Amino acid sequence: MNIMNVGQNNSLESINFDNRLLAKLLINIFTLLSVSFAIIVSLFIIVYVFVIYYSRTQSKTLFNVSLLLTCNTCLAIICSSTILILIQLSNIGGDHHIISLKRIIFWGCHIRGYLLFLFINSIYLSYVLQAGYRLFRIVFHENSCLRSFSTFFCYIVAQWTISFIILIPILFTGDNHTTSIVYLPEDFYCQVPVTNIYSMIYTIFAVYVSPLCCMCIIYFWIIIYVRRNTRHRRAYTLQIRHQNKRDAIITKRICVVMTLLLVLCVPSVIFFIVFIISGQLHWAFYRLSWMIASISYAFICLSLIYVTPQIYRPINTIFRYSARRKRNSEGLNTSTCITRTQTRTERSVLRKMSIEMDLFERTISNA
Repeated sequence: MNIMNVGQNNSLESINFDNRLLAKLLINIFTLLSVSFAIIVSLFIIVYVFVIYYSRTQSKTLFNVSLLLTCNTCLAIICSSTILILIQLSNIGGDHHIISLKRIIFWGCHIRGYLLFLFINSIYLSYVLQAGYRLFRIVFHENSCLRSFSTFFCYIVAQWTISFIILIPILFTGDNHTTSIVYLPEDFYCQVPVTNIYSMIYTIFAVYVSPLCCMCIIYFWIIIYVRRNTRHRRAYTLQIRHQNKRDAIITKRICVVMTLLLVLCVPSVIFFIVFIISGQLHWAFYRLSWMIASISYAFICLSLIYVTPQIYRPINTIFRYSARRKRNSEGLNTSTCITRTQTRTERSVLRKMSIEMDLFERTISNA
């Protein structure tokens, strides 16, 4: 009996292990598809901006600050998605013992863990720059030097520098004066572990919380300013009113997107809270967190097209034109089909009439 129970327990453990391995593989594949989609869309946006707009005669007026900021966000998404692809490939290689993929684990494991958080922080800081650009256009519209192309190019350099500096402590604040980024043997890559609570809290506040707080403050400032000026100041020029209205619409869209991205991060926060309360870490915590992050990247890329009028309008026009041509071609096909059916029915009626006339003539001749 004991031997049978041991055999049943071993079989159940093997089944659970196989199911867990299959679930890990599906999570990795879905994450790979999401980040690949994000990279393709980001590359499309960058190529579209540089080739279509920069090839025109008035390139200096067309390639404005908003397009520069959009390309900056796409660059951060591409860099972060590339690191996530390497992480997922190392997961698959470690789970299924694929030697060619397991070699990725040793390609600067700790540096890749640091760069991943650096690039994610750059994504959020790029949205802070977009919010600041709209703040300068709406609230400080009289100071054109604040929103010039060269000024925001310097801001972008400062953004990447801040991301590099603000995350340096996670390299040197681990236990026994070592790095906080450690190798995770069950997931086959390096990152700040959830078990290191102080480093994890610092990373969350540095990467996510502080940029989101800055964005919320800027957008609240813009909304309050627009409401006050629409009520009390009647001497606005038509151009400034139109510009404020357009920026307010874009601001609302970005707020909706950021709210959606926050909702997508809720499962990771729930896992972290459960670990703090129970002290137990779910086996799929890290993989599910990065899968949700990959979904966020896909939504960010699509939202960049939607909230940038210089990209959204031409693409929307192309889709409308193709849909209109399709409708017109379908209408022509239906009209030709109608005319063909009409000619066929007319021919059949004429044949019937001729047959009836022949029968009538025969009857008369017989009579």
